[in-house]
Amino acid sequence: MSARIVAVVNQKGGAGKTTLAMLLAGSLADRGRKVWVADADPQNTALHWAGMGAGFPAHVEDVSGEAGKLHKALRKRAGEYDYIVIDSPPAAAAPVTESALRAAHLALVPVIPSPLDLWASVRIREAIVQARGRNPELDARLVVNQMQPNTVLAREVLAMLPEFGIPLLAASLKSRTAYRQCAALGASIQALGSRAALASMEVDALRREVEGLLRGRR
Repeated sequence: MSARIVAVVNQKGGAGKTTLAMLLAGSLADRGRKVWVADADPQNTALHWAGMGAGFPAHVEDVSGEAGKLHKALRKRAGEYDYIVIDSPPAAAAPVTESALRAAHLALVPVIPSPLDLWASVRIREAIVQARGRNPELDARLVVNQMQPNTVLAREVLAMLPEFGIPLLAASLKSRTAYRQCAALGASIQALGSRAALASMEVDALRREVEGLLRGRR
């Protein structure tokens, strides 16, 4: 067994990196996968999320001190897990982000549908292109987060995304209270049960698409 590695990355804080990383990791773990969330952000938001309760199904660990050596630490432990999800800091040029992209099979870039967020994501696109020099198999997808459907701004920004240079994941996450509840309870979305049915469907769709992209990648 050798883990498939997903790096959740962006240049801008507040784009929903930790939310995306923890929802994905929780969904994978709830389906029997052995998952490690490598919290590479010095703010340790993922670690705090898992610490809010006793039921988060994936292992979460602070790796922010690994800096430019993170890829080596991940590879040493890749045999212990099915998936490793990296929550990176909001800094495209940080050594730990560069190291995460060097190890990853897939980079997920959460973007909020606003021009400011899209412009801020240009630097992470450049970092991904640069990382492919050492990791030519690195794939990448944009993930629309905090989507508010049927607004003019959302439609305009979504129309811009194909020109960004990174393909768009079909699955997206809307702005939902259930995701904030997960963080407050230290839980996965599945743990909320029927009260989070629509949110669970969104996360399931995201998980399935990510698993499809990573199938066979070892």
